[in-house]
Amino acid sequence: MGALAGLDLSRSRFRPPQAPKALPPALEVDHSAKAKLRALLDTALEKRSPQTYAEIRRICALPVVHPLTPEEADAISRNEVLAEAYAEGFRLRGQQAASLLAFDHYTGPFCPISVGGGKTLVSIMIAERYARGGGERSVLLVPPAVYGQLVGSDISWARKKVPLTVPFHYMQRSQRKRLDLAASGWRGCYIFPYSLLSVKDTSQLLEQIKPGLIIADEAHNLRHRGSAKTRRVMEFIDEHEPKLVLMSGTITGKGIRDYWHLISPCLRENSPLPLSSQLADDWGEVLDAREQAPSKSAGRVLLPLIEWAQEHFPDEEEQLEETVGGFRAAYRLRLTSAPGVVTTTESALGTTLVIHNEPAPLDEREPSTAAMLEHLRKIDNEGLTPNGDEIEYAIHAYKWRYELSSGFYNRLFWPEPGTKPHITAEILERSQEYHARLNAYHGTPEIGLRDWLKENARAGLDTPMLVGASMARRGSKDVGEGLYGLWRAMKDADFEGRIERDSEAVRVCDYKIKRVVQWAKTLPKGAGALVWHWHKAIGRWLHEALLEAGFDALLCPAGENERVLDPKNAKKILIVSISAHGTGKNLQHFQYQIAPQWPRGAIAAEQMLGRTHRPGQQADELIFERCDTLPFDYQNFAACLNDSIYIHQSTGNQQKLVYAVYDPLPKVYPDEWLRERGFQAKRLTAEQRRLRDERFGSVTTEA
Repeated sequence: MGALAGLDLSRSRFRPPQAPKALPPALEVDHSAKAKLRALLDTALEKRSPQTYAEIRRICALPVVHPLTPEEADAISRNEVLAEAYAEGFRLRGQQAASLLAFDHYTGPFCPISVGGGKTLVSIMIAERYARGGGERSVLLVPPAVYGQLVGSDISWARKKVPLTVPFHYMQRSQRKRLDLAASGWRGCYIFPYSLLSVKDTSQLLEQIKPGLIIADEAHNLRHRGSAKTRRVMEFIDEHEPKLVLMSGTITGKGIRDYWHLISPCLRENSPLPLSSQLADDWGEVLDAREQAPSKSAGRVLLPLIEWAQEHFPDEEEQLEETVGGFRAAYRLRLTSAPGVVTTTESALGTTLVIHNEPAPLDEREPSTAAMLEHLRKIDNEGLTPNGDEIEYAIHAYKWRYELSSGFYNRLFWPEPGTKPHITAEILERSQEYHARLNAYHGTPEIGLRDWLKENARAGLDTPMLVGASMARRGSKDVGEGLYGLWRAMKDADFEGRIERDSEAVRVCDYKIKRVVQWAKTLPKGAGALVWHWHKAIGRWLHEALLEAGFDALLCPAGENERVLDPKNAKKILIVSISAHGTGKNLQHFQYQIAPQWPRGAIAAEQMLGRTHRPGQQADELIFERCDTLPFDYQNFAACLNDSIYIHQSTGNQQKLVYAVYDPLPKVYPDEWLRERGFQAKRLTAEQRRLRDERFGSVTTEA
């Protein structure tokens, strides 16, 4: 409590709970006909079911607790964060600070903190708190995809922010070694991936460790009481009654049976749900209702909760009618204000977003692979497109790299005279002449733009655009007669009505197409999936390959909104355009997806992720597959991530790319290095770079 010295905690979420008080007799306060009727109903309920009435009285008598004020949260940060990190501006978020105090003052806590709300750090700090208070052994449960990041980087990152002395023991190892570790008796925190709870020796491991504290991060992984992993954990909890800390996404929109078995041993007498299984079922008849009125007997059970909510939250009174919606609203208010419950926002998700990358197999001896890599080499080293054209700007090089890294390119060709009314032989010849002079301007040895920039680039004259602007204003003064003459000849050849070449897709290497087909073969039988792509040519190629492999696949280009949203197609593989379908659509009924082409823009990526990682998603872990393979792929993703960090820090809008779980961690590059390669990455401030480095590790400049 030293962190709160001198602060007014009269509104604090963590003031000590007051002794429960009985509900006042309704007739003493209000003699209206409604109050008389309610008193009669209450009396009848108490006589018919004293246990039910006692539980509702207990729940309504729990103290109403409030979020920490910013001043209180900052005081806790001052006490809990390392001095150096605090001086650099690192602070615990409000819900993180509240979670620590809830652990100190109540059983639990139960923390429905949203994705990106800082649950991992809270888990680590609570393990430290428990050890510092004399606890010998604790267990931290994490999703399998989080495990590698936690032990590989998150704990070492946390050591730079908060005091950590508790030993961490990693249980993902061979059976013999984990049994030996469990039997060692060593003090500290034992970290389990949830997948390890499904092995036969789970019960033996827990019995040997005998943790006095179990921290369940993303606790919705234990929501299925009948599953082996949940049953084994709950048997240990029921027998040994360890302290239990639960962290998950919002649960108010789901059935209370998904978490009743967890919240009861976590909060115990402070639980806002009945402690009796039968009574919880009665509540579920109301709270889990689906757009129909509950039975009179079930509805009557929660009437005192409606009255409690009306008294303590008068601003919410319009929602607190005696309807399904009113009952749910009253329960939400009771849940979020109960002692030991720490929440963020009501819209937070209880689904972990995992961005997984598995490179596509690539054999450089294959002719198609060799051809693709040779095209990329010419772009990087000679500035030539697959058509043999000189690349004018770095952003144009990006365009060619993006296409070729996907296995294709758009071949450019001149249309035949007469194919369109305005294309005459003279127009075609003059357009070809301009194009030849354009290539000469860029590629003439020694005096062309590419070589000139290599030898003469300087401040104000270090990009094609700046050099061209200088010649337009000052002629040859800054660049010399050679380059200026080539530029002048190009400009003189230009004319109104000049035509450009047409394009057609040329398929070079199908390595990513094969990767998607192999991924589709791993899908559960009857499961639908989304395959995201950027170029139409890749969408068509994917569609052909999936059909040939025997899959029920639908191509969904722009304009096919009904096909994408039709429930009948939910069990098919939909090949969806990122630009056409990556925004505004509710696709949370899909759990499987892959993006052989990752979008360049951070906003496009955020929107694409938000189609499935949104309220209503039922998966415990939503895994978004990438198949980044070539250096360009990693650099493109890094540029997208770079801009997400910029958006997050500039606007305060949390970005999924920043707070997702990565398997493995993505490569990150300096923003200026990315811009040099045509990625147009946002310039990051020192604070933004610090966030990037702390979250994803040190940057690299290796191709």
